Amino acid sequence: MKPILLGIPGLEYQGFMECETNFLLSLMNSIDRGVTENRKPQYPDKSWWSILMMEPIKEVPSIDPMQTPLIRLTRASLINIPITNPTYGRYSIRMDQEVDSATEISNVISTIIAEAQSKPVIASINALDRFLHTKPQLKCEIYNQLDKALRTLIMRSEITHIILFSPYGSPEGPEEGSHSDYGVYIATITRPRHEDTVKIHEIGYLFNQAVEDVMTNQEL
Repeated sequence: MKPILLGIPGLEYQGFMECETNFLLSLMNSIDRGVTENRKPQYPDKSWWSILMMEPIKEVPSIDPMQTPLIRLTRASLINIPITNPTYGRYSIRMDQEVDSATEISNVISTIIAEAQSKPVIASINALDRFLHTKPQLKCEIYNQLDKALRTLIMRSEITHIILFSPYGSPEGPEEGSHSDYGVYIATITRPRHEDTVKIHEIGYLFNQAVEDVMTNQEL
């Protein structure tokens, strides 16, 4: 499979332990891990645009997502990216609570597996962000759905590189832009500075590095 960049807005390490997500706990101890940093207010569209543009942004750019620097470099397939509402990509849903978390997670994972056979994939699972602002009691239910789905993706697939990250931590109250400042970075690509946090736009550079690494190895 080609490299995969999978964002899960709202995911944080504390939830791994609180919700006893066995696979995520083992994964973070087996490959490179770190912490992403993103100060309030944090919105999914601006966070993802920073990744695609490979630079910090203050305003949403007026550009076709397929013409952003990261997509032009990697030629990746986009899946469920919350830069628009409904989300952008091969699988798309509205950023409300119409679609249940299990359905979103299952459909994103199956689309990733299908697309990554032939091209790099950039995908987002937005269930935590969609539900936990108003229904925090669903936290462990969704975490355990994610844990099972990620086990399926990673253990049953021949993945070359994967970056699993969250652009910010858990939702804090009902306001859309309010989350913990720190998210998750778990990847087969080492973060640039082990003593520092990973900034959001750096995720784009790290994914491009993963794609270049695979292309170089295929040429050898």
